[in-house]
Amino acid sequence: MRFTELREFLKFLEHKQELVHIERKVDPLYEVAAYIRKTSDRQGPALLFDNVTGSEMRVVGGLFATKHRLLLALGASDHRSAVEKLVESMADPIAPTVVPNGVCREVCYTGSDVDLTRLPVLTSSAKDAGPFITMGLAISKDPETGRRNLGLYRLQVKSRNRLGIMAQQLSIQLSRAEARGEGLPVAIALGTSPELLIGSQWKAPYGVDELGLAGRLFGRPVELTKATTVDLEVPAHAEIIIEGIVLPNQRESEGPFGEFSGYYQPPSSKPVIEVTAITHRKNPIYLAGLTGMPTTENHVLKQIPLEATFLNALRKQFCGVQSVHFPYCGGAGYLLVVSMKKTREYEPRNVIATALGMAGPKYVIVVDEDIDIYDLEKVLWAVCTRSQPDRDALILSQINGAPLDPSARAPHCTGAMGIDATVPKDGPFPEMVTIPGLENVPDF
Repeated sequence: MRFTELREFLKFLEHKQELVHIERKVDPLYEVAAYIRKTSDRQGPALLFDNVTGSEMRVVGGLFATKHRLLLALGASDHRSAVEKLVESMADPIAPTVVPNGVCREVCYTGSDVDLTRLPVLTSSAKDAGPFITMGLAISKDPETGRRNLGLYRLQVKSRNRLGIMAQQLSIQLSRAEARGEGLPVAIALGTSPELLIGSQWKAPYGVDELGLAGRLFGRPVELTKATTVDLEVPAHAEIIIEGIVLPNQRESEGPFGEFSGYYQPPSSKPVIEVTAITHRKNPIYLAGLTGMPTTENHVLKQIPLEATFLNALRKQFCGVQSVHFPYCGGAGYLLVVSMKKTREYEPRNVIATALGMAGPKYVIVVDEDIDIYDLEKVLWAVCTRSQPDRDALILSQINGAPLDPSARAPHCTGAMGIDATVPKDGPFPEMVTIPGLENVPDF
């Protein structure tokens, strides 16, 4: 099933008994986040809060707090097939289309009417610096090439019309705009269809339009419409759009914020957005998201797209790579397990070096195809019985790594380790224990 907008997906989840209404009054200061944390820990339903303190808007959270709901959105039967579906989608993107009107502009506030405090933005963790938008898709364009970027970045609400932004690829565009003495136009889409949320999590090379990947994933062009105050196109069916300019050569303290690692990221100097417009549907639904100690919807949402990114890249160089997995315990980013059928004895070391060079994981474990990479007990059994630390471990220091690593001594600088936990290709190795007739024992 394909979903054009968030509301279609919510109706679908309600029909599947995967969505529960919370009718009692709840506060966006910690309380909503506590509900979402609880449903995440219980593998429970998504939650639609109908009565939120200080706002006329409803809030939905825990949308992808379970992998089951992510698979429902993708129309996939299991984890492995979902990854393969995303890999296939990378081959032939479908460019988005522009439509003249969008429900995202049914209500419009500009100038002095702009007020971010109207939005029920959550303060989630005890030491967060304030309310943070965590499910806003930032859309921007390279000022030199015009190429679009889509990213899911945290945004700190600083005042009625100012946001702090934790930028990633957007920072490249901002640097180019600043070199021209310009600010960077940006639009933040809140409450989009599942395809855009999932598509935003691809780690695509700079310059690749994630909207095209999202279109291929769901088999149709993503519909965009012109923004009101900036020269950008925005998702026509989004619940809320925030438009603004990332101010040139201005930085302000942003954070602390409880991040996906399970630790607070301390305050640091970050770019600032001056908001020029807020548009939304009539009776909009605010999409909230929770991150922090695994497992939250942040980890669930990014895991499968990240696996597809790495699987696609590794298969292009190593035909024996079967599948990859980023377990939640590693924040769905720090630990990568690779299943492969090696063609040469030391090929796993090449796989390890390539994966570490993609600036994501800091631990890579390569196992044979007989090991279930989704079962960490089996993976660690392979490490313990098929590898020797002095022979099969590859340790690197001071390489470019994933951001937000609490143990890193400098931003984006990490040590890394790979373990070849495969059996020798041609040499002798003990045979695994088996029990004859096990497959014939009936269920009891």
